[in-house]
Amino acid sequence: MASNPSSILDTDGSALETDPSPGPDHGRLPDLIGFNLRICYGAAAQIFARAFESLDLAPIQFAALEFIANTPDRAQTEIAEQIGTAPSVLVGPLEKLERRGLITRGRDAADRRRFVVRPTDDGRTLLSEAHERIEEVEKELTRDLDTTERTELLRLLRRVAGRE
Repeated sequence: MASNPSSILDTDGSALETDPSPGPDHGRLPDLIGFNLRICYGAAAQIFARAFESLDLAPIQFAALEFIANTPDRAQTEIAEQIGTAPSVLVGPLEKLERRGLITRGRDAADRRRFVVRPTDDGRTLLSEAHERIEEVEKELTRDLDTTERTELLRLLRRVAGRE
């Protein structure tokens, strides 16, 4: 067998391919905040999916349920604004929460033209379990940060998002 400079032999004599060159050139991507936020979001979504799979709860549903439980009787448009999504994007997740009996939607007693969303007892129960899991998600996501770094990262993200 001919040897080439980028191959070494395994213990059985077969060639192991190696790549002596550095990894791919990502250009400016590693220095772009948006790119790094996207990579972090991907990691967070994977961790969340594993932790919440048995609860059958997506990140947007968790965010909506958390907001609804803490500020009931809000209109769907206000919920969407507060959790950072478009009202049209929130329609499906709210319908699923309602079908599961986790929220109710009804007319506002003070303004019959307005529909408001409220958590149910089942929704509050599920949210309690979700709180335990979200803590696990947060710990795993920030496992390489100390408490001060985590606090600073959260402060900076809120600032970038215009929420501080």
